[in-house]
Parts: sequence; structure tokens; C-alpha cells
Amino acid sequence: MTVGEIVKILTYLGLGSGWILFILFLIFIFPFPEKVKRWSILFWLIIRFFWREAEKKIVAYDIESRVNEFSWSLSKEIMNFKPIGVSIQWISKEESRRQFFSDNKLIIRMRKHQNQNKNFVYASMVFVSKALLRKTKRYISLSQKESIDLFIAKKLFEKGKSTILDQFFDDYFFPRINSGKKLAELIEKYNLMDKAGLFFPVFIQELTFLGEKVFFQRKSSEIIKEVNQFINFLENYANREIGEKDVSNTFEGTYCRCGIMIIAKWFKIGDVSPFIKYIKSLIAKKMEDIYVIGPDYKFNADFMNQISEFAQNNLKLEKYCEKKYKAKIKIEGERKEFNNYLILLRSPETIRYYDSEYKKQFMD
Repeated sequence: MTVGEIVKILTYLGLGSGWILFILFLIFIFPFPEKVKRWSILFWLIIRFFWREAEKKIVAYDIESRVNEFSWSLSKEIMNFKPIGVSIQWISKEESRRQFFSDNKLIIRMRKHQNQNKNFVYASMVFVSKALLRKTKRYISLSQKESIDLFIAKKLFEKGKSTILDQFFDDYFFPRINSGKKLAELIEKYNLMDKAGLFFPVFIQELTFLGEKVFFQRKSSEIIKEVNQFINFLENYANREIGEKDVSNTFEGTYCRCGIMIIAKWFKIGDVSPFIKYIKSLIAKKMEDIYVIGPDYKFNADFMNQISEFAQNNLKLEKYCEKKYKAKIKIEGERKEFNNYLILLRSPETIRYYDSEYKKQFMD
């Protein structure tokens, strides 16, 4: 039955135009719950002629749908990030803007602006600052937190319209980095990591683990210093030339302990022994996370999985996740893009700082 035929039947029954639109909405949209948020925008556009408050719903739903899409995209970048929904609540000028979590959803109370780009940028910045690395941000410095938020938000807005990116630069990015060179320096380091494909799969992943390992701790200079050292370690690694051996591929901190193993030498492919020997040396150093990285060619990826299976079966390591991504690697001073494959192997004996000594330190 066509839409025209349905309208004729409803008209014959004596229903008004408002009821006809509502019934059509139920028939054609309601059966597809995964599309409800997007289609709700269309629904409110239709009924705005009947209800003036509908415009606020349209603006709110548009913001929610775009921020929620970004939340889902982050769950693909960070393996242990659980998507968090967003709900917009409009407030008057007299009310205070604040945010809180309820039923795994971030409630953002905000004042509606006529510029929808401004609305979206504000809500997105609140989401990034409140929902990402929630536990870890208790222990790191303000400049570390702000720089991470700005860099991730920039990546979000780069995927959208240029007008939104411009709004973000005007309202947040340039005002904040111009307030001190520390933020600009950190963001430049993140940009180098990201080129080499290390920002989300390694840096943000390790910071997420950090938040899960530390309990009963105040923000301390020790943790802040270690995060800065880890940033420098990944910057140096991202800047290395392919095949360069002088750059360290292990980070041995108190809270972050990880190693990177590259699988790319064709003449060693097929013989797992040198790689297993290296993994054993990392385990002996009490490395908790081992990132096995190599080009995403079928024979290379298969060999990486062979190494992973051996490590799981014989070395008591756990395969935490795997990821395919693009990375720009330096070759003779120039960066060339490759399709990379990563396997993260974790030790089941990861240290969590949750004991009576740390509890006493926290309570004192």
C-alpha cells in the first residue's frame, strides 16, 4: 500500500492533518528503533507547525545524535571505552549550567544559542571532558587533561563541516593554547603520535589502563611526571625511521609498563623463536602490555596471530584486542602511509595499586 492510499483512507475516516502525520510517523518510522533519533528530527520538523517548543527538541536531538555517534566511534578506537549517551536539557539564564551522569548517560544542562554550531561545539566539549578518561583525569595535570580534550575534539570536528571546526577553533582551541605554550607543545606531540597511529591504540589505551589500576591515590607529581615521560617516549618512537634501533621500544614506569614489538622483517617471517624470545625478555622486565605491530599484509598478519597464539598458550598472556588502522611511518625522512595491524597482549598479573598502604596514604 502506498503513502497516498494510506492518506486517502485516513482522510475518509475523518482524521485531521495532524493525526494523519502522526499515524504516518508510527507506521513508517517506529519499526526501526536504531533510526529513531535521526528520524525524530524530521518528526519534530513536521509538528513544529503545531507546537512552538518543537524547535528546541529539534536542536537538542540534532546535538544528541551527533555526539552519540562520536561516542560510538570512540568505542572502536579505545577497546575498553563503553559508549555513553548524551541528553540535552535547556535552561534559562538564571539557572546554572552543570553536567551529571544518570543511567550511563551524560546530562548536559545548557542555554540554547541561535548558532547551532556553537551549541554543538559546547556540548561536544562537555562530552569529551566528562566522559573520556573519567578515572584517569583524577590523577593527571590540568594541562595534560586540557590538551587531550582539545586534540580529541579537534579530530571529531575535522570529520564534520568546516564551519563547525572554525567555531571550535574560535571558541576553544586558539583561546586555550594561546594561554600558555605547554598546551601547544603537548598537542604537537599528540599529532606526531597520531601520524604514526599511536595516539588512540597505545597512548589513550594506556591512560585508560592507568585509571583502572590506581585507587585511593591523590593527584600526585609522580603520576603527572610519568605521564609526561610516556608522552615523550611515544613522541620519540613516532619520530623514528623505519628499522631504526637506537630508539627505545619499551617504557618502564611505575604505573605504565609496556613494550612495542614490530613484525616487519620478511626474512624472519615464519620463525617465531626470535619474537618469542623477545616477548620473554619483556615479561622478565615485568612489562604488563605488549603491542605487537606490523603491516597488514595477509602473510604478516597471519604470522602475528601465530605469535599471539603461542604467547597465549605458553606464556600466559591474554589477547586483549586487535586493531587495523592507517599509520604514516618515516622512511628516509619522509612519511609514507601503511595499513597497520596491532595485537595487544596483556599480562594477567597487572598490578593494581589498591592495598592498605595506598589506602592509608589516601586517608591521611
